[in-house]
Amino acid sequence: MSLKKKGLGRGLEALLGENEREGIEFVPIDKIIPNPKQPRETLNPETLQELIDSIKNVGLLQPILVRPKNDLYEIIAGERRYHAAKVAGLKEIPVIIKDIDDQTAWDIALTENLQREDLNPIEKAKAFQYYIETFNVTQEELAERLSISRSEVANFLRLLQLPPEIQEEVRRGNLTYGHARTLLGVDDPYIQKLLAQKVIKEKLSVRETEDLVKKKKVKENIDLPEIRSIEEKLQRHLGTKVKIQPKSPNKGKITIEYKSMEELENIIKLFLD
Repeated sequence: MSLKKKGLGRGLEALLGENEREGIEFVPIDKIIPNPKQPRETLNPETLQELIDSIKNVGLLQPILVRPKNDLYEIIAGERRYHAAKVAGLKEIPVIIKDIDDQTAWDIALTENLQREDLNPIEKAKAFQYYIETFNVTQEELAERLSISRSEVANFLRLLQLPPEIQEEVRRGNLTYGHARTLLGVDDPYIQKLLAQKVIKEKLSVRETEDLVKKKKVKENIDLPEIRSIEEKLQRHLGTKVKIQPKSPNKGKITIEYKSMEELENIIKLFLD
């Protein structure tokens, strides 16, 4: 059966056929190896422990999908179940063996993780990037294979433009996908990091983060060289320090310093003249 031509959004059952559970075999767990390029980089300790407890009580009810790899079997889908079964002390586990190529294996691994929402946003972005680079496909082609929109692929890939520090906060769950996308609205990486710290410290919602970024962008847009030029002209004319602080495109504040009443009177005269 050709798996490559199938859309993957319908799940593993659609990929493997209606009789997916047929052909289940029990394989020694030490004959099974993880996929070194597995999309998921981290495992949630809490949900993993829940699965471990469940396996200890009732066993591993759902087989994992593997493919032959020399004298061993490499995991295609079911990495979390494999690790949980290992911790639970199982000596052998149920598997479905499929002899498939690298790209199809990745199709299935990605699909399973996307459907289970097991990947954090950065893992998903890196998985998309790896797939595109490894199998030489376009964003459009990847989206079609995963039965998702091209814009979803593009939006996740953009997360990799964020500074590594922010990516790590997203990976840890301190920033959501919505927060990360919003921070991309600021061009300066340094400002992005400052805003990210503020969002985490003050536990801002995505909407509050959007407002924060919007205010920052307004300030950036109106903090133009013309403003600084006017500021310098006023300083030369008045002979003292002048600060222009724009608040919006049409509003702001001008601060004029004086160090004595005599200097203040001279400044007022210059304005009145």
